[in-house]
Amino acid sequence: APNLAMSYNNIGVILLEKGKLDEAKKYCQKAIELNPTFADAHNNLGCVFKDKGQIDEAEIWFRRAIRTKQDFSTAYSNLLLAMEYNAHHDPQFIYIEHLNFSKRFAEHLYSAICAYKNDRDPNRKLKIGYVSPDFKRHPVACFIGPVLSNHNRERFEVFCYSDVLIEDEVTKRIEAYTEQWRNILGISDEKVAELMRTDEIDLLVDLAGHTANNRILLFARKPAPIQITWIGYPATTGLSAIDYKIVDMYTDPAGMTDQFYTEKLIRLPHCFLCYLPESDSPEVSELPALTTGYITFGSFNAFAKLSPEVFTAWTNILKAVPNSHLLIKSKSLSDKMVCDYVIDIFNKKGIDRKRIELLSWVSSTREHLNTYHKIDIGLDTFPYNGTTTTCEAMWMGIPVITLAGNTHASRVGLSLLSNIGLQELIATTNEEYVEKAVNLGSDLERLQSFRNRLRNMMKNSPLTNSKQFIEDLELCYRKIWETWCKSI
Repeated sequence: APNLAMSYNNIGVILLEKGKLDEAKKYCQKAIELNPTFADAHNNLGCVFKDKGQIDEAEIWFRRAIRTKQDFSTAYSNLLLAMEYNAHHDPQFIYIEHLNFSKRFAEHLYSAICAYKNDRDPNRKLKIGYVSPDFKRHPVACFIGPVLSNHNRERFEVFCYSDVLIEDEVTKRIEAYTEQWRNILGISDEKVAELMRTDEIDLLVDLAGHTANNRILLFARKPAPIQITWIGYPATTGLSAIDYKIVDMYTDPAGMTDQFYTEKLIRLPHCFLCYLPESDSPEVSELPALTTGYITFGSFNAFAKLSPEVFTAWTNILKAVPNSHLLIKSKSLSDKMVCDYVIDIFNKKGIDRKRIELLSWVSSTREHLNTYHKIDIGLDTFPYNGTTTTCEAMWMGIPVITLAGNTHASRVGLSLLSNIGLQELIATTNEEYVEKAVNLGSDLERLQSFRNRLRNMMKNSPLTNSKQFIEDLELCYRKIWETWCKSI
């Protein structure tokens, strides 16, 4: 069936998942050529451009998908996430777009909200429900694991509502942490909401926001009296049905970002999350520069986070540190066209090809962590900072330079570094970001000191103190439950 648009689209999706972006682009374009109103193909082409780091083009295709199919909430979520990567959008514009999502897709569902039968005893054992498509080998698992395994079982009963498409060994480990495991894959929002009401969930926690495979419209039905969003998404959901968002005083200082959320902000006293390092992490290696004779800067972030401003800053760093190299590792670099695009960017800015090393995704976590042995200094992305990659780098003894902005997405690096006592590596301007990287790259003794100390600094910081973190989190849960109990 050579004219079946759906076949071309499906092949495009497979190629996208494999990181073969140029081929995926051609198949999605062919699907659109055969059927110009095929909204899924428009959406998938947007995903291709996002993974290629071409965010403006991605937004164009997501908007075309939404115009073609008015009820296409997935494409709208993809648009909202893409906007977080785009340095050209101000926070107010992004906030309004989230409100538009809610008005278009969520508000009509509020009529399904029922009265709650939950016992309003402020001191009783509470039922906490966590909803995620990412209970698997995924960055979210690095941060939800220590929470699920450390909840006080005398005070909280834990439910996980899993929307995982392909389960793995991490899924099984997370399932073992919970008393109640619910597989909701393929079940309608309406049916899942009924299940949650039957389970009498007191606090329901969204871990995905508008990221891939989210169930955000399930929360529009408000199956629990208190709903919270956390970890997976750096902005508001836009839904008034979600009551709170968990942050900290670094990501969202009082008065800086409150106006860009429909949720009320809960500021944890230290970090907004807790990192669980891999149990079989490799040991920290010797400083690579001592062997190579040059400094290697590196970033392992998603390619969509590599904004034009990031490439400019990295170019200035390479020019200022003689003979330095840059290692970029990302799934998108499976594609030769993306690799050529990166090399061309640096080439036009006067950086020799030999100074750039590009690596793609690897299936083994240990092999991935071993790649950090090649890096002397980590470079964070902006305006959308890294989270898991920054934690991994520091765990492997690598100091990370970050640039703090004025949104949650651009202040995660500030939070992570502040919580382990590395405020000296936090910049507030592009120029300062470059200056800090250059100064650190010129000081081998300081780099060696970081290499020797960083893992212990993390072990002794709030960032990995799961016991303290869960006490702080459960205290917040209890306070907002008490507030609800007092409400009419």
